Amino acid sequence: MLLESGIYRLVYEYYEARILFGYYRYGESLPSINRICDVFQMAPATVRNALTLLEKKGLIRVDARKTAKVIYKTTPEELRKNAVKYFAPREAGIQELCESGKLLLEPLWQEGVRKCGEKEWQWFMDALSSPLSGAVSMPVKFYYLVLHGMGNGMALNFYWEIIGYVRFPYLVNREEKEAARYTGTESNREQVVTWLHEQYAAFYFDAVKDIKAFLRQHEKAVFPEGAEQVPFYCSIYRQRPQLCYTMVSLVIRDINRGVYTAGDYLPSLPKMAEIYDVSVSTVRRTLSLLNSLGLTKSYQGKGTQICKIVRSMDFSRPEIRESMRLYLESLQILALTIRRISYYTLQHTSEEDRLWLEEAFVKMQRKGKSFYSFETCLFFIEEKCPLSIVRECYGKMREMLAWGYPFTMLRLQERSLHEEYEERIQRAAEELVRKDYEAFSLEWESLLKHEEEIMRFRLERHLTAEKEE
Repeated sequence: MLLESGIYRLVYEYYEARILFGYYRYGESLPSINRICDVFQMAPATVRNALTLLEKKGLIRVDARKTAKVIYKTTPEELRKNAVKYFAPREAGIQELCESGKLLLEPLWQEGVRKCGEKEWQWFMDALSSPLSGAVSMPVKFYYLVLHGMGNGMALNFYWEIIGYVRFPYLVNREEKEAARYTGTESNREQVVTWLHEQYAAFYFDAVKDIKAFLRQHEKAVFPEGAEQVPFYCSIYRQRPQLCYTMVSLVIRDINRGVYTAGDYLPSLPKMAEIYDVSVSTVRRTLSLLNSLGLTKSYQGKGTQICKIVRSMDFSRPEIRESMRLYLESLQILALTIRRISYYTLQHTSEEDRLWLEEAFVKMQRKGKSFYSFETCLFFIEEKCPLSIVRECYGKMREMLAWGYPFTMLRLQERSLHEEYEERIQRAAEELVRKDYEAFSLEWESLLKHEEEIMRFRLERHLTAEKEE
């Protein structure tokens, strides 16, 4: 679940967009705090944080015991300029969302529907059939399915940041009248999922078409020709500096690839700062985390040595527990999305790129490094998938996946990584050589689902044992 310190921004961005683009005008009132709490299923304190930020931005005035009033004054022409200035430099990202959403977001809310408890499911169905169902648009309602069903903070974060980037779901109220036929009946969730899929596709198709038409009509007046597009960017770190965690991932990858070998000492602090282009203090924090992961051990006056046998992790450190949570959440998202995304990527890349991937898999098998195929496959998608939103999200998950390496080594004991994955990766490599990309993608889906189940069970059992001690 999103951290409380960040989730209020969903409400803030929702109403900010509606004010800046003219849905709410000067002098009009926002819904009451209680109503906003009902719509977004948030605590009053969270909603008040959002309203406070809106007030600081000069968009509303908050008075005690009264609904907040819009104080942002503007003209219709300025509202159009606000919209063009926001949407024009993001047109490419908005255009591709129809495709990215099917590959990345749709599997997540489908899983949310599948796992959603009866109480939350009934709330969602009531919200669809309520006379106030148009209070928020369909994509915002999907947010609740992911929120209540999956319990995956990273999935929520991706969904929230994508919606916040394109913004138009905040501006549309679409009446879902057909939903009434599913409420109060014996209709099963599969029927509702089918209907939701249709609604999802129709919503984005219509919205993208409307935005393109609007931009063609108005963009020249305020958006210089040839101006750069604003790419989609997401952050998985909310309450901590990202740099040392990213560096941990880089060092683990280098250990995995053989740049640093077991028993050797890592370079000196100044040298590592130079290699990774960070400060010495960032290197110190990185080494502290690597020690807590059991991968290295630091000796006064000698340096930091890579352990030949991975030691137990220090789960008493909040950073380690949080990173393991993000690792598991990354695995879950990958297991749900890898089949569609890997197949799509292979279908939309050049023959030369596909041949590179085939040769990479064959070489890994030949050299006894089948475990490195995880990194290679995700790197291939991050580099070659034509959808920038997918590339950005998969890049973040590739970073977090490295954190599972020390725990995997601890779990395997004497068994090597190559032995653990050799058979499955061999099958995947054979499918690549046969150019059966659908079978290759299915093999990856099966492998990641299996990996997620094992790692979730082991980590949760380990954390439980730590608490009992």
